[in-house]
Amino acid sequence: MLKKWSLIALAVLLALALLMSASAETTFEGGSGTAEDPWQIATAEQLNRVREDLTAHYILTADIDLSDYENWEPIGAFQSLSDAPEDAEVPHPDYAFTGSFDGGGHTISNLTVAGAAPMGAGLFGCASGTEQGEAYIGSFTLEHVNVSGFYLVGGAVGLQFMGCKVSDIALVGENKLVGMQGIGGIVGTGFDLISGCSATADITAMGDDGACAGVIAGGTTMSSIENCRAIGGSITAEGNAVWGFGAICGAPWGAPQIRDCTASDTVIRITGEGNRLVGGLLGFAGTYDPENPAQIVGCKVENVTLKVSDSTDSVGGLVGAGKEMMAGSDVMSSFAISDCAVSGTISGGGEHVDAVVGDPACAISIACEGGMTVK
Repeated sequence: MLKKWSLIALAVLLALALLMSASAETTFEGGSGTAEDPWQIATAEQLNRVREDLTAHYILTADIDLSDYENWEPIGAFQSLSDAPEDAEVPHPDYAFTGSFDGGGHTISNLTVAGAAPMGAGLFGCASGTEQGEAYIGSFTLEHVNVSGFYLVGGAVGLQFMGCKVSDIALVGENKLVGMQGIGGIVGTGFDLISGCSATADITAMGDDGACAGVIAGGTTMSSIENCRAIGGSITAEGNAVWGFGAICGAPWGAPQIRDCTASDTVIRITGEGNRLVGGLLGFAGTYDPENPAQIVGCKVENVTLKVSDSTDSVGGLVGAGKEMMAGSDVMSSFAISDCAVSGTISGGGEHVDAVVGDPACAISIACEGGMTVK
């Protein structure tokens, strides 16, 4: 009798194992979720299941249309690591996306996000590396996105934290992004390298104190941007006391390099009173290590238009100015510009308006051809 029940139990276990295996196979087109054998995604429903395992590895095998999702829930959410003040902007790895997502050159279209969360809106809300390894999001095209939120709003990623690379993403078609601070066509706010990306988008910073908007990235923290292109589109802010706007990135705080980036035909409109730090490429620039100033190298601004109010301070064809380390600090950033070129127009502006760098006090050197026409 015991032998009979043992055989029955074994049969049940085998059946359960086969059922689980079949379930995994039907959840995705194939793969096992490892770096060497990522889960294969071919439908919108399968893409939506990525949130069920934020640590796994994925690859697209077909174009995806998200039209059936009226309000896409971003993959990976921001939650503070702890209640300690120093952890307020550090994401908890249990809630962020920490795996890899390889778009395989495919297109994800018709993304709509009406963010209810205070931080992190986009296809991915929050992504981060961990002690176990780096995260990655890249190699795909986004087409026709409409993303709105509050803080950290991006087409591809709202918050790209340390240990997560973002590369080779193209944002094309008609794209609208709306938020209060940290709004970018590709990344809302990044803490790691952004490279090889291009974007066309209309971006709006809402309300007073709106800040940090760019067609590629809204802002970065101690991280570089390389070989990216902003193509057309617009950035608009109508509130008072807004700051940090540029076609590539509005607020690259402490970024070591902005290299081989181009902004062309973008229109930046900043109205309201008491605004500052607006540039054709970057709103401001610089590191806080005087021995290693930020390098802005091989960048171009082509036919970009800046329209600002008469009270807007630090407006430049390439860079608005340097910036203090934090509010109330007398520690200022420093940067060097080499092999760059600028064309376009500036209309309006208060103090410190210039064809290349609005306020050059923080510039170690400026080597740039041309400059915007200041009206």
